Amino acid sequence: MYPISVIVSTYKRLDYLEKALLSIESQSIVPSEVVVTDDGSGESVIDCLRSISPRFDFRIKLVMQKDMGFRLARCKNNGIRLATNEFLVFWDQDIVGTKRYLEVFWSNSRRGRFVVSYPIRLSRDQTELISEETIRRGTFADLLTDEQIAQIQRQYRKDKFYYYMRKIFPHSYRYPKLRGGVFGIFKDDIFRVNGFDEQYQGWGNEDDDLGRRLYAIGIAGYNPFCDEFPLHLYHPPYHQDGMRVNLEYHRRREKEIRRGKVRPVFGLDNPSGDDEPEVVEF
Repeated sequence: MYPISVIVSTYKRLDYLEKALLSIESQSIVPSEVVVTDDGSGESVIDCLRSISPRFDFRIKLVMQKDMGFRLARCKNNGIRLATNEFLVFWDQDIVGTKRYLEVFWSNSRRGRFVVSYPIRLSRDQTELISEETIRRGTFADLLTDEQIAQIQRQYRKDKFYYYMRKIFPHSYRYPKLRGGVFGIFKDDIFRVNGFDEQYQGWGNEDDDLGRRLYAIGIAGYNPFCDEFPLHLYHPPYHQDGMRVNLEYHRRREKEIRRGKVRPVFGLDNPSGDDEPEVVEF
């Protein structure tokens, strides 16, 4: 097993959580630890993990917060605080990966940068074809369209261009962007910016904000994912009409970050809210 903590953020949709854990178990390298960080599913997630955890070789920890609205930033920070390994991979519950997906994270891990991938968004019909057998096999080419594969390769080339242009113009590029459910980073690097900003409550912008703060201190993104990639299982959106409720706060924070204020008030070292998360180990 590898010294990787995979952080799986979840909210209900426990059938998707089971698929995510099965995909992690079926990788070419297996992490020593998976931290499931839950945003208020309640006792059902405990029952689910108690039932399925014996199937997996890695250690599973669960950290749960109360259901007090969409608090994904705090939820992810809960997982970071509980993780014991130095290298963290963020893997949302609606993600399954190709066979060497986790291995690519590990082989490209470096302090002072984050590793980020780009997901193929599956249709409802494609998602229904994702079976236990296909997840264990870790190859999905027969389910995907040529355009979906081409999109991954275009994003890989685009992100590679941004990565090298930043070496020439270090203050001009903040790409590849950080995508919150499909990236990896060393724990001490994310602690340098105090993790996710927990004042982001409701859907949107918390990952953009984290990426901006990492770039501000010289931690840039790197996308090595061309042949291996994540697949995003279809589900109805968490938001209505693309509205991002945090947009005004995000714009204010952009200005503050440009002035050097990269550590949010509420982050890893100062959690928001009065409710204490509950931790269960399996």
